[in-house]
Amino acid sequence: MRGFRHYVRSRLHRRLFLWFGASIIVTGAVVAVAAHLVFGGADGGWRRSVERGKTFVEHQLADSWDDPPRRDAFARGLSRDLGLSVVLEGPRGELIGAFGPSCLHPDVVTPVRRDERLLGTAKLCLAKRERRAGFAFFALLGLAAAMLWGASGVIARRLVRPLGELVRVADEIGRGNLDARVTLHRTQVGEIGDLADAINEMADRIQRQMADQRELLAGVSHEIRSPLARLRVLAEMAREQEGKVGEDIEREVLEIDSLVGELLASSRLDFGAFERRAVDARELGERCLERCGVDPSALDFAPQATRVWGDPTLLARALTNLLENAKQHAGQVSKLCVTREGDTLVFAVEDRGPGFSEQDLSRAFEKFVRGEKSAGSSLGLGLSLVRRIAEAHGGRAWAENRAGGGARVAFSVPVSA
Repeated sequence: MRGFRHYVRSRLHRRLFLWFGASIIVTGAVVAVAAHLVFGGADGGWRRSVERGKTFVEHQLADSWDDPPRRDAFARGLSRDLGLSVVLEGPRGELIGAFGPSCLHPDVVTPVRRDERLLGTAKLCLAKRERRAGFAFFALLGLAAAMLWGASGVIARRLVRPLGELVRVADEIGRGNLDARVTLHRTQVGEIGDLADAINEMADRIQRQMADQRELLAGVSHEIRSPLARLRVLAEMAREQEGKVGEDIEREVLEIDSLVGELLASSRLDFGAFERRAVDARELGERCLERCGVDPSALDFAPQATRVWGDPTLLARALTNLLENAKQHAGQVSKLCVTREGDTLVFAVEDRGPGFSEQDLSRAFEKFVRGEKSAGSSLGLGLSLVRRIAEAHGGRAWAENRAGGGARVAFSVPVSA
């Protein structure tokens, strides 16, 4: 019994098949009971027909019993027209006439009376097809149920086969085969098709995220090797002299800290591990200016700009990246403008550097792409992370050259409700 339960529960198409079968059996039973209650059932209807036939035969034979030619003609007509075997006997059981095939076990025996006087007996054998009419009815009903049940098995397998394909692909993805995709027949649409598309899109996203992670780790590991190598050299020099070496070591450590911060921010974006809340825009700008060592007077804060809705750590990372890029590639930050545009708040960093070349401007926010030596802002990992943070918050990032010279790099985020 336990093995049967496991066999049934292990596959959905088996459960569907059994449920279809149970439904057909219950439906057949209900129909049979209803037919019996309303019509007396197949057997009841047949019995009533036989009783009416007996009464008719008895009356006809009673009227014609004393006229043998007429009586025999009636019996012969019953045999010929209805396919019956008719045997007529006298009041003492003597054979008077037999019509039709021989009949050893009559189905109907009816006495022939007139005025309560027994004239004789009529024995009738029904045709085989008539005797088996009730059995044929239930046989046909059973055949129809069997055909429906068989069709239900085919339908169940057809319904469940796409789910098996989904299970296979999900298992392949779980085992690390990110190239696995669900392939369904073009006629298999609806919810199953939507689920297949969702799984394929999920696999695509996972594959892209894994590729981005590998690319990011490769880039960061490459970038972090240089300051670490210089730190080892400076550490050796620090043993022999003092002064500027300590400042150099501190600068290299800050560079490593910045790279690690960008790596962590990127990972949080990949896995959606960030918390949105109201962030004071002025406080955010002042804190980032102080962190980057920029004069607080560079902050140009519009009166209508108040709060933004987002993750304070990621927003601080994005704004710090803009400031650091301007300092590194343009020499200094000219202005940090915070303005409101509709339902968004815009953070824009302006510098007086040489600006972007046409080639660099078109790919300013691509990963690990550095601009030409004359570029006015960084075009590496920093700006790529700025764009990802802005888009994760429902905003955007852009860069442009200023009319009076220099560059303007900005991102927007929604205003707090």
